[in-house]
Amino acid sequence: MHERRREQRWPAYVGGRASFFREQSTADVLIRNRSESGAKLVIYDSRFIPDFFNLKISDRGTEYRVCARWRRYNEIGVEFEPNCADDLSTSPASARRIKKLKAMNAELKRRIAEQCD
Repeated sequence: MHERRREQRWPAYVGGRASFFREQSTADVLIRNRSESGAKLVIYDSRFIPDFFNLKISDRGTEYRVCARWRRYNEIGVEFEPNCADDLSTSPASARRIKKLKAMNAELKRRIAEQCD
């Protein structure tokens, strides 16, 4: 059998969550194998998952923007979009968190300026 994969895949058994429609909808997934550029996910009835969605791996604290490359009833092969690994800025929850952190940073700068005066 001829191997068509461009990269080595590594077995995995890690839980994750797919989120789509501006994080209004989510689905639990099981990551079965992974490479540098993608993963194979086990998900109930993958036909209801859109072609592009966010994949969050909670125990590793990472989030990826992914694109579906193939699908079967309970499986979906995804490719990580370039430059999106660990980039949480695409999700509304992350945007709120960044806004909150910027406000906290501004407050700390103000306090430091008061102490130096």
